[in-house]
Amino acid sequence: MPADEPDPPRKFYEFKPNEFEPVNPPTGAPQAIPPVDVHNLLRQANSSKPGGVAKPIPSAQPNEVHAILRMNELRAKIAGLNELKPMEQRPSRRKRDFWFLIISGNLLLGLIAVRAGIGSPIVFASAIAGLGMLTVSLYWVMYHIMDDY
Repeated sequence: MPADEPDPPRKFYEFKPNEFEPVNPPTGAPQAIPPVDVHNLLRQANSSKPGGVAKPIPSAQPNEVHAILRMNELRAKIAGLNELKPMEQRPSRRKRDFWFLIISGNLLLGLIAVRAGIGSPIVFASAIAGLGMLTVSLYWVMYHIMDDY
């Protein structure tokens, strides 16, 4: 039998060296931050003198867009589009849907109880239990969980 070939030399994997291009020139030695005096900060916060004068924001100056928006608002005001009117209350469909689902579901389960339940008491008991569960769960969902729609 021929001898096995020797293993190849082990490879060592490393991350390549970081290559960052400095964009800003070095600023020199870091500057020391002066210590904060809490009493001085409290005195400044409680003084009644305003801190500075607010400068107007350049984008807050009126321009042609503001003029167009004012014209649109004036047109809508003249047309009466901004006035609120009391909305008429429409009847809720919740009661109609509740009775439709109760009657149709109970008819279906009642038919199952009468037709298939004659020969099997388990089917009859399940259908009667389904009647109760359907009625209670529909009542709970329609009148306690859902809102008028």
